[in-house]
Amino acid sequence: MPQSMYNMAQKLIPLAVASAVLSQPVAAQLEEVVVTAQKRVESLQDTPLSVAAYSEEMLETQGIATLGDLSIQAPSLQSYDFPTSTSNISLFVRGFGNTDSQTLTIDNPVGVYIDGVYIARTSGATIDVLDLERVEILRGPQGTLFGRNSSAGAISFITRKPAEEFKGQIEGGFGNYGQWDGGITIDAPIAPTLRTKLSYSASGMDGWVENKGPNPVPGQDTNDFYEKEQEGYRLAVAWDALDSLTVEYSYDHAEIDSTAPYYQQDPSKRQESTSHLFLGGGAYKYVLPESDTTQEGHNLTVSWDVSDKLTLKSITGYREMDEYAIQNWSDTLFFATALDWSTEAFSQEFQALGSAFDDRLDYILGYYYFQEDGDKAEEQFTNAIQTPTFDALADPLASTSILLGGTNLGIHTIDTDLESQAVFGQVTFTPDILDSRLSLTAGLRYTEDEREATRGVDPTNPSIQFFPGSNKLDYDRTDYTLVADFAINDDMSVYFRTATGYRAGGSGERTLDFSLTFAEEDNVSYEVGFKSELLDRRLRINAAAFVTDYDDLVLTISGRPPLFASYVENVNAGEAEYQGFEMDVIALLGDNTTVSFNYAYLDSELNKVIVPDNSFLLSGPPASAVDLRGTDITGSTFVPFAPDNAYSIALDHSLPLAGGASLDFHLDYGWRDELFSQAGMGLPVESLGLMGARIALTDWQLGGTWLTIAAWGKNLTDEEEVVYNLSNFGFQYNTPRTYGVDLKLKF
Repeated sequence: MPQSMYNMAQKLIPLAVASAVLSQPVAAQLEEVVVTAQKRVESLQDTPLSVAAYSEEMLETQGIATLGDLSIQAPSLQSYDFPTSTSNISLFVRGFGNTDSQTLTIDNPVGVYIDGVYIARTSGATIDVLDLERVEILRGPQGTLFGRNSSAGAISFITRKPAEEFKGQIEGGFGNYGQWDGGITIDAPIAPTLRTKLSYSASGMDGWVENKGPNPVPGQDTNDFYEKEQEGYRLAVAWDALDSLTVEYSYDHAEIDSTAPYYQQDPSKRQESTSHLFLGGGAYKYVLPESDTTQEGHNLTVSWDVSDKLTLKSITGYREMDEYAIQNWSDTLFFATALDWSTEAFSQEFQALGSAFDDRLDYILGYYYFQEDGDKAEEQFTNAIQTPTFDALADPLASTSILLGGTNLGIHTIDTDLESQAVFGQVTFTPDILDSRLSLTAGLRYTEDEREATRGVDPTNPSIQFFPGSNKLDYDRTDYTLVADFAINDDMSVYFRTATGYRAGGSGERTLDFSLTFAEEDNVSYEVGFKSELLDRRLRINAAAFVTDYDDLVLTISGRPPLFASYVENVNAGEAEYQGFEMDVIALLGDNTTVSFNYAYLDSELNKVIVPDNSFLLSGPPASAVDLRGTDITGSTFVPFAPDNAYSIALDHSLPLAGGASLDFHLDYGWRDELFSQAGMGLPVESLGLMGARIALTDWQLGGTWLTIAAWGKNLTDEEEVVYNLSNFGFQYNTPRTYGVDLKLKF
């Protein structure tokens, strides 16, 4: 969309929505949205915090099955598949995140939670396995209630609890590129006080980038890139042990097998596989990259209502993740990578939630403990020989790693041990002044972190570029939240919020000197927000403006090829300021039509980026290498995944039919500005707009069952744009147009 049209749309859409709403003499109202962003159940409109909430119905209607799908509809959220695995995703909120999500020694500043349990690694964090009730995106630092690694924000998945009556649903679907999916969910109460829920789902898709094999590697199928199969199941049990005591347990398990993303080569930088043809050779037949991911988790939540003024809660979590991945890089880099890594994490949280002074004081007090062990083995090998003679000989070979002179660079290992504990508290007081419309909130959290990491080598195949070493970090810190919330009337409120957060310190796995560490990265945010429900609750407008200052900013910067391409440094590089504006609008246009508009503006500025004196960053080829230690590189460093503008718009219309059925129409469009996909080098990634639609015959009654049939499409205009640029040496395209049909039978 041209910028002039975009600016006009930004100004006119809210006015058009309001005008349309005013012209409709109807009694329908928007449904109340309930969230737990402050670890207690409350209305979205009563929460003095910038939150985007997506219900189960919204997830289904908008075709949100992955975190990547969610980022198209949520402008403040950006994401991309990590290069070695489509099941490993990097997340950014308000322009801040982690570009290397497959590293044990670096954490993401976007916290991910399932029913209150922290998910430290996003590998295998699939949405469709979880039987979700809603998703909440908390924007801005959440350092008091959520703690470490939520300085950019948090994403909270809330699952559906077992029902009190027997019911179930069976669903399936198919689409282009060989897409298929199926699943079943059954709610089965065993007794009035004991309820269970079992869910199973499976799905698959053929690749949409053709592998021109046949692959000559014994035992390896000739599959295409982006091929994916996954299955998972979840068991949930809820037991009312007493009238005041509830025990909830769940177990989820998912397995994801996929071929990796394909990185197209930049012909100005390297020779693509077909460039060998002009010398009489054939195209390279790659060892097809693949990844196999398994993740599972246990959640146990115990809630005891001591009285109507006090509830004690315990949340216990244990999760495991294992992943094997190999990426052959489409002949774009100087090495290929294979890795095998796993993590085990345990968490325990105790909460006391209560009220006092005639409900004028609400409080939460808590203790939190987290422990994670991780290990990884990673192998690299040369993946390109630029000699023309070798290029001409490429046809019969499986991979350039086997090409004459290709070198195995050996295996290095990583072992990590992390332990963190914290105490926290937050109180909200409503004084008996101003008709009790003013609420004041103060929160504090004290955290202690300990982290140890060791890098070694395989004794039978030692790495020749990553050498043994170890490091240790031990620190404590205090975070706070201060909020003033004022209700202008029953339908409008304004708030001011300031909060701090931090990303835990760590070290780079692929740095030359493994003893080097980076300190925790901290930020402070100032936010002014407005929340309203207007026109008899037919129009909801929520908005927030913010400024966030970062200190000890952690940046991931690649070494300069060809000599140092495999080295990646993570450094405290300086200071940054982010400021922006967010707006969420939803309106009822009559009884059966809803329109929503979500917008995010972000202005990110790096104030000072200085290469640390203990760094090992060089610029240019070996003959002209320049030592960058102590150099100001602000002008050549970019904030990754921080588009200036992003928005989404959706239109839903429901046509009632006989017997309670309906014919439902949905249309959505998500757009984001150009952005950089790396901090240290590379060209910007162009802007991208994607359109989706869904038409569904919903709840058509067949005897004692209800049938839903839906036709859907994503990227309907078949946009083809680069979505990730890997240091100008390779780039990844977005998913092409996909479409299909889904069926669901409820009983």
